[in-house]
Amino acid sequence: METMKDLDRAEAFRKGVLILKGAGIPNPALDVSVLLGHTTGDAPDTVLLERNRVLTIGESARFAALIERRCERETVSRLVGTKEFFSRAFRTSPDVLDPRPETEILVERALDSLGRMTGCPRVLDVGTGSGIIAVTLSLVDPRISAVATDISSVALKLAHANTRDHGVSNRVRFVRTDLAGCFSETVRFDLLVSNPPYIPRGEYPALPDEVRLGDPMSALVPGPEGTEFFEPLAMAAGKLLRPGGVLLVETGAGQGAFVEKTFRKSGLTDVTTFPDLAGIGRVVRGQK
Repeated sequence: METMKDLDRAEAFRKGVLILKGAGIPNPALDVSVLLGHTTGDAPDTVLLERNRVLTIGESARFAALIERRCERETVSRLVGTKEFFSRAFRTSPDVLDPRPETEILVERALDSLGRMTGCPRVLDVGTGSGIIAVTLSLVDPRISAVATDISSVALKLAHANTRDHGVSNRVRFVRTDLAGCFSETVRFDLLVSNPPYIPRGEYPALPDEVRLGDPMSALVPGPEGTEFFEPLAMAAGKLLRPGGVLLVETGAGQGAFVEKTFRKSGLTDVTTFPDLAGIGRVVRGQK
């Protein structure tokens, strides 16, 4: 790795972009803006306001190390420890799925469903990971109370931290469980939302290095088909939703028809698939 010693910010930025570009990293300027800002303590869009300020020895070493790790396909969010989701910064780690833009579609549909509900809706977020769904819904709709579940205690610890960061720790309760298994049939929710693993096992080796090296496999691959979680989720919805309650799940490309059939088979009605910005069916909705 080339040294970053005695460089001002502008020259460090230029050199970082050249290195990432040479390593085949897409959008190198954006990545360098974030990594340089993380190094100097500035926002990415203001990091070059003091373009002639020379990096300290410590800053030079940290920035060079970040650029080297990015060349090795570590994602920027893993390197800086946060990822933006719904215009808010969330803590993340290699122990949870990195937040994806596609999941914002799921949150948008959830907010639309909540907007049609009266009173104080109760939300169940299954497989919460870093907690981004439960936290975002709580921030946007202050009426709700949420329960978020995950099988990973490490993930729940990170999700707890995100609720504290965003001031909603009193409105999101976390439960360590496999799917919704710990809830009795007397517990009822108005909305069940989930971004489950949905990558078929055979497609895993072809995923980008950043995904395979950065995300836990358990958060990506549920089994050979990639659809193994949808039937249990539909069954859980039948038990845990109030009449009129809504189930919303994120799905992989080409899975919409299978998930719709699964929902209808489980007794859910008004089953609909919503596309993402690329026109790919991304979110399936069903109502009890």
